[in-house]
Parts: sequence; C-alpha cells; structure tokens
Amino acid sequence: MVVALWSFAEAIVLPVVPDVALDLLGLAAPRRTPALFLVSIVASMFGTAVLLVFATGSLAAAEALVLAVPGINQPMLDAARATVTAGDPASLALFGPGTPLKVYTIGWAAGPATIFGLLIAVVLNRLTRIGPVLLAAMGLGALAPAWLRRHERVVLGVYVGAWLALYMAYLSGAV
Repeated sequence: MVVALWSFAEAIVLPVVPDVALDLLGLAAPRRTPALFLVSIVASMFGTAVLLVFATGSLAAAEALVLAVPGINQPMLDAARATVTAGDPASLALFGPGTPLKVYTIGWAAGPATIFGLLIAVVLNRLTRIGPVLLAAMGLGALAPAWLRRHERVVLGVYVGAWLALYMAYLSGAV
C-alpha cells in the first residue's frame, strides 16, 4: 500500500521517487519486489492520469503545482514539452536520473494530450528509469542475503547516504 500511494503521489507532486522504497525492498525481499514494482507502475499510471486530466482542464494551475515541487523549474518544463511534442511514448524512456514524470505529464497535456499514449509512456519510463537499478538490487538481495543481513546497518547507511547525495545533486541542479 505504501508503494502504491508513494508512486501515485510522486506522479503528481511528491518530489521523492518511489525507487527509494523499491530498491531497498529489492535488497530485502527480492522475490516479492516484482509484484511491488508492478503495483508502483500501475499507481504511477493512475497518478499520471489524474494530473493529465487536471492539466487538460487547467494547464496554468497544473504547471504552477508542478513548478512548486523542489528541483523543477520552467526550463525543465519547456525541455520536457519539446521532448513529448510529437506524442511518441518512447520519448519518456529514460535510463538513470532525469526529468520527473510529472513534468512530462504537463508537457504531454500541452501537446499531444492522448491519455493512451501517455500511459504507454509511463510504463516505458518506469521500466527504463526504475527497472535497471531495481534488478540490480534484487540480484544482490537474492545472491547475498546473509551478507546483507549481517551488514544491514552499513548497507542501510550507504543506501541512505547514496540517496541523500543524489537528491542534493539533483536539487542543486548538478544532475
């Protein structure tokens, strides 16, 4: 339930990506994580649909909502709008850190605005942006569960430190 709510909220306004929880769950419970990843994708689709409907009805208000999220600015929104202008769902396929999904949703609302294409784009985005690191976490969780449990404080400290460093870089504009 937490992963679903997190993914739904992140697709609209939450600045922290659901990968933070999913990757940790991949380390701790690699067999259960694929189902949670699917839940995350579906919840992201619902959140994206809600934001698209809102943006289609009131683009200026939706833009203001998304621009109020830390780390999101007008140039990012303009670049996302240019990226999705053709309505190609593959334009949202990203590897690694990048523009938040909600920014592309606003761009999509200003351009092609077809919900079906955007929902396909959400799936592609989540598979390419979250999937590779999640697979690595699951692999490590499956291959070294005893080591992870023996060193759980160190692993958790490194994990939290890595996310904090990534967010500090993101919010400073370095990523």
